[in-house]
Amino acid sequence: MGFVKTPQELEEIQGILSRGQCTIEGISIEFETTFEFLRSVLPPCFDLPEKPIAIASVSRWQSELCGEFDCGIISLKCRYKELEGTTMLLLIVSGDMPVTIGREMWGEAKKTGTAMVYMDGHEGYAYSERNGVRLIEIEAEFGEDTGPSTGSSWDFEIKAMPHSTGWGLQHDVILNCMQNKEENRVTREGKGTLKLNGGTFDPLDTIPIVSVGKAYYTEGESTWTVPRLDNLGD
Repeated sequence: MGFVKTPQELEEIQGILSRGQCTIEGISIEFETTFEFLRSVLPPCFDLPEKPIAIASVSRWQSELCGEFDCGIISLKCRYKELEGTTMLLLIVSGDMPVTIGREMWGEAKKTGTAMVYMDGHEGYAYSERNGVRLIEIEAEFGEDTGPSTGSSWDFEIKAMPHSTGWGLQHDVILNCMQNKEENRVTREGKGTLKLNGGTFDPLDTIPIVSVGKAYYTEGESTWTVPRLDNLGD
């Protein structure tokens, strides 16, 4: 492997990038926010969901795509045309390569930070931290493993490249409709609490939490592909 890649090496790299295969261990919790908040932060291409639901999650990942990394995510439910899914308001990720690939290739709202997941029997704790602030904290008590589970969902990410001059955008805006397919070997449900704290550049404390729903602990595989992308123009 040198600075100049062979056609065979390029073919292998692009194959890895195109299928986004990862193993994942994570804790997540649903919460209800408000329609007013969703409308204030969702880009105008998105319609509001039936209920103002968001998801906070903290997870650990391993992948051929970009190595090992940890994540703290705030996802918002939304609609795009005929599709229902989520978009990520915040995505904290450890490591430069995971940030670079997700942000430059897909348009994910990635920032560098840290995250940790701890499990002790039925009790779980997870947090994500950036610039010395523990932004996301989840504590939960889980039931027994209910066994393998599968699922498929849409995640929408806007890819917009800043102009080289610093003014405006370089190209038309692209909406990546990403499909996430999960095959979990461990699935546990429970109840928990959620704390969202604010930092200077990460105002998570301004997100209204009306109520907290179910908490989940999962271990398994996650595969990300982009079967559809739309040009949103300017």
